Amino acid sequence: MSDSQGANRPLIAKLSWKAKLGYSTFSLSYVMQTMIVTWQMFYFTTFLGVSMAVTAVLIATGKIVASVIGPVWGYISDRMYRNALGRRFGRRRSILIFAIPANFVFYLLLWIPNLPIPVYFFANLLYWAFFAGITTVQYGLPSEMTENPTQRAQLVGVNQIAGAIGGTFLSVLNVYLFTIWGKDNWESYFNMALLYGIIGTAVLMLGFLSIQERPFDESTNVSDADGNGTQGTSGTAGHIGAGKRLVSVVWNFLSVLKVKEFRNYLGLYLSEEMFRTVRGTLNTYFVIFVLLLDPQTVSLATGVNLLFGIACVGFFMWVTAKIGGPRAYRLGGVEVIFVFLAMFALAMTASSIPTGTRAVLYIGLGLFMNFGITGVVNATQYTYTFIPDVDEIITSKRREGQYAAINSTIDDIFSSAETIVIGLVLEATGFVEGAQSQPPQTVFALACLFSFVPIAICIVGIVFTFRLRLNRENHEQLLAEIARLRDGGSMDDVTPETRTLVESLTGMPYEQCWGHNNVINVAHKA
Repeated sequence: MSDSQGANRPLIAKLSWKAKLGYSTFSLSYVMQTMIVTWQMFYFTTFLGVSMAVTAVLIATGKIVASVIGPVWGYISDRMYRNALGRRFGRRRSILIFAIPANFVFYLLLWIPNLPIPVYFFANLLYWAFFAGITTVQYGLPSEMTENPTQRAQLVGVNQIAGAIGGTFLSVLNVYLFTIWGKDNWESYFNMALLYGIIGTAVLMLGFLSIQERPFDESTNVSDADGNGTQGTSGTAGHIGAGKRLVSVVWNFLSVLKVKEFRNYLGLYLSEEMFRTVRGTLNTYFVIFVLLLDPQTVSLATGVNLLFGIACVGFFMWVTAKIGGPRAYRLGGVEVIFVFLAMFALAMTASSIPTGTRAVLYIGLGLFMNFGITGVVNATQYTYTFIPDVDEIITSKRREGQYAAINSTIDDIFSSAETIVIGLVLEATGFVEGAQSQPPQTVFALACLFSFVPIAICIVGIVFTFRLRLNRENHEQLLAEIARLRDGGSMDDVTPETRTLVESLTGMPYEQCWGHNNVINVAHKA
């Protein structure tokens, strides 16, 4: 095994820009995902002749598969150092070796015309399955690449900036490509999909060559905790049958909920995701039916907000690193609440304001809202990077993949459920599909849903920021205790202050930490 102290010294040092930009390639590669989300349903129903019902089932099944397969990817990637491939390329890179080319192949199959529907079905299913592997690696990398809080904040910020650049690039390029290729033939969409597939795969390969990983040592050899021996004692895993392995996958998915700080983080994460989902789902309806503006205003506002968001990320990269995730979340969240209140006031007075003024006010308020949303997202992602450190004090292992996969799974489940609830509520208020205007009660319901539901959800997130205990100072103390135990220090020598901190973060007695529990292995007895 590597010397733990020597192995982890680079994790405190400053990351090279090559590594940071390498991490950003994951978000840049989402031009493929954006093409899928934006045009797949239209392409299938318009050019491939697939019915709307079949297309909806096909797309929904793929997303369900992604939510289920995510924890499996996390489980496997955490344990890839068990084999020669993982020890040669890295436990995260070895996942990408399979996921990147498979992702491209199945993505491209979705845009080839005249294939049987079962081929499209399985291509869509396998695309989402391998895409889940890529996102699992992406979400876990900030904690994997560095233990330096400032460097983690920069990785999170670079990721957001790359996503905004990728979204802006695709929107602008699509307009140009439709102009020269046309928009009424399948070849245009296939050529666009092929172009984005090549770009997305190419940048992922650059990321594969640039990202950093933790070395193979006692903490990253997670598989030795799966057998019947004591967690943290290497060489005890042995062979595990398929049935026990399946139980282990499910148990590792569920047992993370034992971690107190992770439960608090979920409050932030779900609040952030849910209020953004509500806003995103209802935004077009709010603009057209409540503010009585045209769809072009939505596109203009989206483009302006993306560009403004890039500048906001730079600010919050600095702020979050200085004041910590919870305070940055509150700063962005409070600002968002005031903007939603202003949006409601605009909605209630829309009929008495000239159209041009309404459009300017909406775009202006959107800029202020995007500032707050950027802060909330940045703070949430930054806070997440500390969770694997808490898990290590519990298990003595590094399981970034496990938490990354669970993040993605919970997000898929809640966002899908939320979209269904919004649809049912709108239908109950008398929403008329295909109409140029909506009944007054529906307009008022849209204004209330768009404004007050996100406010309520955002308040819940702010409440959870006061429950989080892992600020920058506590994180340094936690890392010091982890380093002491990695170097063979005795748990009996813990200081009272550190004991109190560890117990407040983990939600379990200190004596049950550092592998003396069944968080990884359900059969393990302390």
